[in-house]
Amino acid sequence: MTRQTHRRQLRWAGSNDSRKRPACVVGQKVARARKQEGLALIVAVTAVAILGVMLADMHQSTGTAFAVSTAQRDALQAEYLAKSATNLTRLLFSQEPQIRKFVAPFYRMATGKSPPQLPVWKFANELLAPFCTPEEERESMLSLGIDFGDATGFDGIPGRCEVLAASENSKINVNKPLFMSGDMAKSNLAMQVFALTGGYQPPGGPYDVLFSGLDPDGNITTRLDLVSALVDWWDSDTQLTDFDPGEGEVRSNSSGSENSNIYQMYDDPYQIKNAPFDSLQELRLVRGFTDDFWAAFVEPTPNDPESRRITIYASGLINVNEADPLTLLARVCSVAAEVSLCTDEAESVKFVQVLKTVKALIPLPFFAKGQDFVEFIQGKGKDSKSLYPMLQGFLGPDSELLFTPVQLTKEQSASLGRTLTTSAQIFTIVASATVGRSHVEIESVVNFHNRWVPPPPNAGSMPGLGVFHYYRVD
Repeated sequence: MTRQTHRRQLRWAGSNDSRKRPACVVGQKVARARKQEGLALIVAVTAVAILGVMLADMHQSTGTAFAVSTAQRDALQAEYLAKSATNLTRLLFSQEPQIRKFVAPFYRMATGKSPPQLPVWKFANELLAPFCTPEEERESMLSLGIDFGDATGFDGIPGRCEVLAASENSKINVNKPLFMSGDMAKSNLAMQVFALTGGYQPPGGPYDVLFSGLDPDGNITTRLDLVSALVDWWDSDTQLTDFDPGEGEVRSNSSGSENSNIYQMYDDPYQIKNAPFDSLQELRLVRGFTDDFWAAFVEPTPNDPESRRITIYASGLINVNEADPLTLLARVCSVAAEVSLCTDEAESVKFVQVLKTVKALIPLPFFAKGQDFVEFIQGKGKDSKSLYPMLQGFLGPDSELLFTPVQLTKEQSASLGRTLTTSAQIFTIVASATVGRSHVEIESVVNFHNRWVPPPPNAGSMPGLGVFHYYRVD
């Protein structure tokens, strides 16, 4: 057999029977196939890992987006729930005259007088409970006598809300008064603040320490310095103010300029504003308004508008039915500093305690008009239903718990009566709402005073729901 014939036989055999291939060729193909199988496994594992990472990232992104959208939804619902509580409280204020007409016969039967303005704002949170209570918690309100029954419009409340309302007319206004101007406005402020800080009390009073030590800026601010600084902040002139508590007069110091004031000595100096205060926190810029002073007179209880004794929003008149006893005492001493209530610490303590007890026992306003309070401190009354004679009947005419009535001149009595009122026209409303984990609080100051004329473009009569002086969302 020739060599060529042998080669043809081998090619024929290879093309028809792979089992007859040489061993070396078959081994190479098997090894190559195994390598390909291992590479496919690696690719598959890598793909699964990449897909797992992508899935985890997608899950995290989706979960985060869902949580953010849920939080935004809850925050928006909470904000509008708080806005609704604010507006419902304003509506409640506007309906007080109608409520007073309903209560008038019962009040007249008890006191023999026509009722003054009723403090409906004190019960705002309870009266608005149906609008602020989640549906699943309404059964607990049945124990309080509140039954929703088949009432409509109260379903679908997403969370809860609370309302706290306080009258600004029950505080001493340290801002430029709405209805006073010139020296009368300055003297009115100076006398009240000086009296509130214990200026007419004998030496050694509880507040003297606030005006005898160095403040955080290394200065000593006396009561007179504090009073002058308050007036200088909002008056329009550039002359320093001098206050004479003995005469009750405020004068401009022709030899002193506000441009050379103590604020220029601070590390971060600033100018006196010479314009009314815009917010309560602006008082922090005035000389003497340290943290200790703030805690003693401005806001004894943090974030509680009811505890405040100083405001920048009121008209300048003091509501005798709502004011703190210390605020009323300051009002009395600003008119008649020589009476025993202002010079005798024991008498002032009795006055404060008696009024606190009366307000705790009698939830309704007892003074039908400002002159009733003037008669009260003088121990007068037309009948046994007047407050001082009534207290004498309960405690005895010689009780040591009663303060000694003061003697006011006709001019002092008239002057004090002109600074008092029994109505509240400016209110602070703090409405808070909680939906899920979102909490929103809206603090606003609303003016209902019919003598206040809104600026353009709202010029004209006072709107039924009042106008906002201040509005803040937290």
